[in-house]
Amino acid sequence: MVKLDEETRKALLLFNRRAEAAESEAVEDKRLAKAAKAKDDAAGALKKAQDAGAEADVIAEADTAYRAALKTWQDLRDGVEPEEPANESEEPANESEEPANESNDDKQSSDSE
Repeated sequence: MVKLDEETRKALLLFNRRAEAAESEAVEDKRLAKAAKAKDDAAGALKKAQDAGAEADVIAEADTAYRAALKTWQDLRDGVEPEEPANESEEPANESEEPANESNDDKQSSDSE
């Protein structure tokens, strides 16, 4: 093993930290780009279903996929780790954890009408 003086050791540690940060940033950029593409694809599918006059359940499914892709993209853009898709039985538990997010509750109530 090579013996390093203290100054060289500190420089190598700094270099390694910066290299890891750059690699992490590149991975996050790829995740964001992938989420943006998924969002755009879902928006296109929703628009296509609406323009084609598809059945209401097909449009609702495309809308749900779009909203999920949009939320994932927004979370990644904002630096928040996106949540895994929850089962319907788990949704009430998630709502109780986030009482300050009333805008989602308004959207959900308008979706069900």
